[in-house]
Amino acid sequence: MSASTASRAGTKPGQKRGPSGGVVPWLGIAIPGRQFIPVWQRDRDVFLRLWKAEIAAPTIEPIVTLLGLGLGLGAYVELGGDSDYVQFLAPGMLMVFPMFGAMFEALFGSYFRMDQHGTYAAIQATPVRPEEIVLGDITWAASRMALNTGLVLLLLLAMTPWLGFIESPLVILTLPISFLTGLLIAGISIAFTSIARSISQLSYFFSIYVLPMFWLSGAFFPTDDLPRWADIAANLFPLFHAVSLSRALTTGDLEWSLLGNVAFLLAGLLPSLWLGIWAMRRRIVRG
Repeated sequence: MSASTASRAGTKPGQKRGPSGGVVPWLGIAIPGRQFIPVWQRDRDVFLRLWKAEIAAPTIEPIVTLLGLGLGLGAYVELGGDSDYVQFLAPGMLMVFPMFGAMFEALFGSYFRMDQHGTYAAIQATPVRPEEIVLGDITWAASRMALNTGLVLLLLLAMTPWLGFIESPLVILTLPISFLTGLLIAGISIAFTSIARSISQLSYFFSIYVLPMFWLSGAFFPTDDLPRWADIAANLFPLFHAVSLSRALTTGDLEWSLLGNVAFLLAGLLPSLWLGIWAMRRRIVRG
């Protein structure tokens, strides 16, 4: 650790900060404090200046998918029961496309703030610690996912008299589920950002993680009849559990098995946050 970095972290070279605010040895990070909130506010303020451009894709893509796949391809798809394919698709749209909002913020947004714009370096000149910088970015990424879910939900509500998308008021609970899912996805995404040495390397994350999660989310087709290995893989992705909860909350068909989906998201929360903070902290401190 350089002398300047140690000074910003509140330590002398070769020394560790004490337990009152320093690195916890077995965690490898300091416990973030409330200073992550100004970082979140900074990201929010940037979004508010650009909101017209930022909300275009999250609202257009789900509607194009619903109309193109749901009404177009759906004419050739038969599902068991009385529901049409477009009604099967709708709950997934509350999660799969908003997911990209969290992922892009944690990948490209964080990369540019860290490597191109000098934002991380500027914040480090303040009392904000690296852990709080990263947590601020992660919580903002999750907020973007929840915001995008809210936009899609409004569109689905507007189309419900025509296509019967929303059947239960419990659909409002998709917002906290979306935020929770965004925290997990952002933590994993920002951990990958920490090892990327160029902007082009971020594309590897799409092939390795995002595309399998996208198609195995259960949003576009049921995963029950997939090969056993594919069904197991689907259950390892947080988006699969978010879509399962979204579908149940949209239709009002609640089952005890949904507690397993909630448990998966809650169990993965702290490990995902730790991974993202630990990995990015190392990148920030070492440069």
